Amino acid sequence: MAIMLFTWITVAVLLFAPMLQSFADDNGGKEMYLKYCASCHGNQGKGDGPVSRDLKVKVSDLTLLRSKNKGIYPLDRVLSSIDGSRTVRAHGTRNMPVWGEVFRQEHEKEKYTELTSLLKAKLIAEYIGSLQK
Repeated sequence: MAIMLFTWITVAVLLFAPMLQSFADDNGGKEMYLKYCASCHGNQGKGDGPVSRDLKVKVSDLTLLRSKNKGIYPLDRVLSSIDGSRTVRAHGTRNMPVWGEVFRQEHEKEKYTELTSLLKAKLIAEYIGSLQK
């Protein structure tokens, strides 16, 4: 499932590269990470965001993902965690909105709702990749 999703995103990126570039310029991964993720994961991704101390589940240190995966950053796993296609215990049950659903709602009136929401998740996942130690 994750491989199929990653393949679909890759094809979509190639087809919509001009749209992706303008989208990336306007909505960089860092800005979206700070908006959607930093409250729990912290500005540097270390799991020390202001909300983290109030959660029952320890927030992951996102800077260690590559080192915990034999030196390879698991982009597809991170992407599926963000968009909700992979259940993450700390993100709650499926009854709780996941970022993919939030992104789709934010862009539901636009022409490429699904593509836009996937691209947002991909930009965030790529930014998290840049935080690796």
